[in-house]
Amino acid sequence: MEVFRSFQEITGCHNSVVALGTFDGVHLGHQKVMRTAIEKARECGGTSVVVTFDAHPFSVLCPEKEPARLSTAEQKIQYIAAVGIDVLVLLPMSRHLLNESPDAFCQQLLTYLHPSAIVVGANFTYGAKAAGNTASLTAFMESYQVPVMVLTLLERPGRATPISSTVIRRLIAMGHMETAEALLGRPYALWGPVVQGDQRGRCIGFPTANMLIPAQMAMPPDGVYVTEVLWQGQRLPAMTNIGANPTFERQYRRIETHIINWKGDIYGEEITLLFRKRIRPEVRFDSVEELIAQMKKDEHIALQFLI
Repeated sequence: MEVFRSFQEITGCHNSVVALGTFDGVHLGHQKVMRTAIEKARECGGTSVVVTFDAHPFSVLCPEKEPARLSTAEQKIQYIAAVGIDVLVLLPMSRHLLNESPDAFCQQLLTYLHPSAIVVGANFTYGAKAAGNTASLTAFMESYQVPVMVLTLLERPGRATPISSTVIRRLIAMGHMETAEALLGRPYALWGPVVQGDQRGRCIGFPTANMLIPAQMAMPPDGVYVTEVLWQGQRLPAMTNIGANPTFERQYRRIETHIINWKGDIYGEEITLLFRKRIRPEVRFDSVEELIAQMKKDEHIALQFLI
């Protein structure tokens, strides 16, 4: 997949089918829009293109109100590539972009992508103050004989409500990782480096890979989780504690992951942590022995889930 950070970088793109959206998290509803663009591109022998943004508008307009992110820009690129898109235009969020009129945005689509069709979800908005919508997009493109496909929002299984990034954030904040995974189409993932810990886990037989709480990302509540670690092409079974480890004194909130039945040193390495299921809330134990006994039970639950 080719990745561009501006329209001006693009050359030689003709007969494209463009999927438009914010696509925060690239959940199943977003994937439906992208796969429709891929299908239409194949029918006309064209190129499938996604045009999206690297952050939420509030990251510029009102950072304190920005909703928690479901993916970093790097993860977003990976998720879109996995859908099978040919070209990604990932526009940096900026005041210039936010002040652009709906017509100016549409004109850039025509000038640089030469679309034969455009695909959007029913709730798509664009342009300054989100003044553009599917109706204005359809009307603008109609005069250039570019059809706009407006897709109904994909509904949650068993519910008459659409899949949305807002719903997924809420599920993650409540620790409902299995439901969040079902709506994302993959486990919710955090990415980052393994940092130096106090090595207490190693002393009690449960060495951990520690990560700092990432800024801006959606975070599950404190507790113990069934997880998997992606590292150097391997997918390793694990269990993860989020919290301040209240059994011990003078701790700080962090992410501690024990990779089950594995020995190795990944300090300083970048890992991806996949959240599969919440086992229990974080608990303060009266003794280290009680903590170890519970961790053995947690490990058994994690292995049973992952088998």
